[in-house]
Amino acid sequence: MSAFVTLDGVRKQWSHTVAVGPLSLEIPRGEILVLLGPSGSGKTTVLRLLGGFEAPDAGRIVLAGEDVTAVPPARRRCGMVFQHYALFPHLDVGENVGFGLAARGRKDAGGVEGKVARELAPEPQVLLLDEPLSNLDPSLRERTRRELRALIKRVGITTIFVTHEQEEAFDLGDRVAVLQAGRLEQLATPDELYERPASLFVATFVGRANVLRGKTARALGAGPGELLVVRPERLLLADAGVPGVVRERRYTGAAAFYLVETEPGDRLEVLARPEAARVGDRVYLEAVRVLTFPEERA
Repeated sequence: MSAFVTLDGVRKQWSHTVAVGPLSLEIPRGEILVLLGPSGSGKTTVLRLLGGFEAPDAGRIVLAGEDVTAVPPARRRCGMVFQHYALFPHLDVGENVGFGLAARGRKDAGGVEGKVARELAPEPQVLLLDEPLSNLDPSLRERTRRELRALIKRVGITTIFVTHEQEEAFDLGDRVAVLQAGRLEQLATPDELYERPASLFVATFVGRANVLRGKTARALGAGPGELLVVRPERLLLADAGVPGVVRERRYTGAAAFYLVETEPGDRLEVLARPEAARVGDRVYLEAVRVLTFPEERA
């Protein structure tokens, strides 16, 4: 599938030590791409570069076959929704967008209403969303995510969405680009990111993870010079394996998280049935699937 949005070696230098890029991405028409990363990783800068609110120091930005690197924001036909006052919390996604459609062409609109009407203008080439759901409470945010994805897919708008929350990225994104310190760590589907992370950073930033070195790591499958990453749900409380003692138990409803301390002193988080063990129990751990990374590159 050909790219509808292309970033070709795009770089923004803020200082001698702080930069974003060089970054290269190709986004097909109609895709929802999520930019995921911690604060300061460059997510919003990439969004502002796409929208024309920042000028790159190097590289090209192409939208719908047109080089827009030097084109001002008003001529890019990008709808950008900023983090604050992005949505009316008492309206669902359709009603929020409907407000923008109804307000089209109103030049006297001000305040929050004007911002929503402008940024959710009808028929943009690309929709740029900078954590627009962050001010909503958890239950409303989850519902709005579902409605937002359904709406975007229905109208077919190519969308780039910024968030620092993995659950939000996985709910919304067709693909997710993980950024760290201005660099692209990995671009993949949510499944690929979780199951086959390209780096230790991705493995530990995306999802819960136990990172192990030394004796416990080798017992669970790490080789010489490797560290081991294992997800809590990939550890089993078994009849044999790595011995340990349950130090903590956190009940979550359908399951519980157990903090198991091994004899060398490693503490591992294990996801299991609520009745699987009690604090103080001696248990054995078996790993179903592990990830390994070169220790010198960690």
